[in-house]
Amino acid sequence: MRVQELLRDCVLIGAAAAVGWWAHGAGTPVAAGSSSSSSGGDASANAGLAFQFMGVGSQADLAVYNPANRTLYVYPRVGVGNSHISCEYSFHIRQPGAAMDRENCPVGEQLP
Repeated sequence: MRVQELLRDCVLIGAAAAVGWWAHGAGTPVAAGSSSSSSGGDASANAGLAFQFMGVGSQADLAVYNPANRTLYVYPRVGVGNSHISCEYSFHIRQPGAAMDRENCPVGEQLP
């Protein structure tokens, strides 16, 4: 009788986890929002920034698009190493569909 109760509990936990994962929507994109209460900098300067994580785990990259200057900034491997991540390279989009050049980001401060 005890084994049957344990098996039932395991099945219920597994079903709850499956329903939670399904409801979570693992493939759903997330849009970043801006707020005047956000920390750091002028909120109007950061208005319209778009963020996207590419990849999973420790090898995930973060891309940040700034429509004000039409530049895509890439922060590689944001899941490993130091918690202070610097931009490695960027793309300035002069015209959609035209060729782009990869540019190294300027060297930033090592510590905030």
